[in-house]
Amino acid sequence: MTASSVLVTGGTGTLGRDVVRQLREAGHRARVFSRQAGSGDDWTQGDLATGEGLERALAGMDAVIHAASDPRVAWRTQATDVGGTRKLLEAASRAGIGHLVYVSIVGIDGLASRYYRAKVAAEQIVRKDIVPWSILRATQFHTLMDSWIARYSRMPFVAAIPFGWQFQPVDTRDVAAKLVALVTGKPGGMLPDFGGPEIRRFRTLAISSLEARRMKKPIVSVPIPFGISRQIAQGRLLSPDHKEGTITFEQYLVRKYGQW
Repeated sequence: MTASSVLVTGGTGTLGRDVVRQLREAGHRARVFSRQAGSGDDWTQGDLATGEGLERALAGMDAVIHAASDPRVAWRTQATDVGGTRKLLEAASRAGIGHLVYVSIVGIDGLASRYYRAKVAAEQIVRKDIVPWSILRATQFHTLMDSWIARYSRMPFVAAIPFGWQFQPVDTRDVAAKLVALVTGKPGGMLPDFGGPEIRRFRTLAISSLEARRMKKPIVSVPIPFGISRQIAQGRLLSPDHKEGTITFEQYLVRKYGQW
C-alpha cells in the first residue's frame, strides 16, 4: 500500500475526527482543515466560506476528503457548503489534487429543506470535473439521531417524538472506513449509497436512546406539519438496498453511554 497525504475538511467534526484517526491508523498522512485553531504541519486553520487558508492546507496533499458542512444558519450553509465547495475545488485544481471525495446525504433530491438543497448544489459543483472526484451519499449518522432525540425530550414530563419518521442510521466509524478506502483509490464519480444496517421508526430509536440515557419519560407522538416531515415519514431518506453499515444504533449507544 502506498501512503497518501489527505486533507480532511471538517476534520474536527463528528465524522471528520473518525476519518483523520482511521487515515493515520492506516499509515496515511491526514491534515485537518478547520475554523478552529490547531498546531503543527497537519493542521491548517481557515474558513471555507472565505477561502482563507486553503492554499496552505492543500500544499503537498494528494487528495481531499470534503466533510465540512454548516447546517446551522441558512446564510452560513450557502457560504460554506456551496460557495466553500467551489473555492475548495478551484484551489484543489491549482494545487494539482488528484482525487476529491465529497460526503453527501442519501435521498436529498427534491426534499423540502434548504440545507438539503445546498448539499445538492454542492454536489453539482463537484460534478463539474474541476478535479477528479467521487461523491458518497450516506444515511443519517447515529450521533445525529441521538442529538435530535435529546432535543425532542427536553420537555419536563414527556418526550414528544414524530413517531412516523423513518431513518436508516449509520455509524460515523463505518462511513469513515469507506471514505478512507475510497480516497486512496481511483475517482469513482457518483458512488452507490452507503446506508446503516437497519431501517427504523424514530419512535424505536427514541426508546433506546432514552433508556441509554436513563431518562424515564413517557413518549408521545407529535405531528410536524411540514413538507420535509412528510417526506421523512415516506422514507425518502432511506436506501434499503444499501445496508453496508455494520454498527447498529444500540451498539453505538453502548459505546457512548455504557451498557444499560
